[in-house]
Amino acid sequence: MPGMLEKSASEADKHLSDITAIVCSQDHVFTSGGDGTVKVWTKDLSLTKEIAVHEGWIYAMAADSHGRIYTSSSDGTIRCLPNPLQSNEIKELVKCGDDIESLFVDSKDNLYSGDDKGIVTMWVDHRMKFKFNLAEEVRSLAIQNNIIYSIRENDLTITEVLEGSANGRYMTKASIPGRCPVALCGSCTNGVNSNVAIATRDGHGIVFIKNSAKEQYRVLWTKEKAHDMIINCLLGADEYIFSAGYDGFVKQWLSADKEPKLLAEVNLGGGCLNAVQLGADNCTVYAGGSDGILKLVKFS
Repeated sequence: MPGMLEKSASEADKHLSDITAIVCSQDHVFTSGGDGTVKVWTKDLSLTKEIAVHEGWIYAMAADSHGRIYTSSSDGTIRCLPNPLQSNEIKELVKCGDDIESLFVDSKDNLYSGDDKGIVTMWVDHRMKFKFNLAEEVRSLAIQNNIIYSIRENDLTITEVLEGSANGRYMTKASIPGRCPVALCGSCTNGVNSNVAIATRDGHGIVFIKNSAKEQYRVLWTKEKAHDMIINCLLGADEYIFSAGYDGFVKQWLSADKEPKLLAEVNLGGGCLNAVQLGADNCTVYAGGSDGILKLVKFS
């Protein structure tokens, strides 16, 4: 099937531990690692700089439209790189005793964080605005408009933040069996994607959901055994879904209302994959995992 590993970063430039997250921003690629660093790359995988951001494992990373990079770590902090291309400046938003495992920036540049206690926090202009106690560990997180999609090992929870609320009131709209990660996918209309994807309970398959409260967030299809091992990464891009995980494969799927079609798969070797991110088009994917090496994959 079409799809190939086009390039790998230099062995000398790799992270000293796992690559844990990848984001693309300001025409560059950013990777975070278990070594506590953020590395900045050109689109063709030339390393431009490295910033020591945390003293521990970096769990998650997100970028806003201004090019600011946010990271969370096992050291209990959320930190911000205000201008990572020009400066090594680091600002700390919070330090606590919790593991902040997920980050997400919405279309209005508001930052959300999710922790191991089930607390989702909304940040506006680097200030804490609301806290939502969703009761279950937040391993993966997405937000669109006033809807929060949060998930751990058991079930996707879809939560509506009530409009006009001054104190962050919310209600649960749906709970769908599955496990992390969660990804928004499909076409986007008025700022809302048509679909949501999660992994199946055993982690080997993909669940494709209609992102509509009117349709009660119904499951459109479930692809069992999409991977031989647990899926760590899901990524939506128009009609495509990309998946990756412990088996070292990146797979490209054509989504549809009734069933998916496997278009391509690439075995990257080097162990478990923890992160994938789209490049400038829907056929370029950056991937990283346990070997600490950033890889560029092309799909036709």
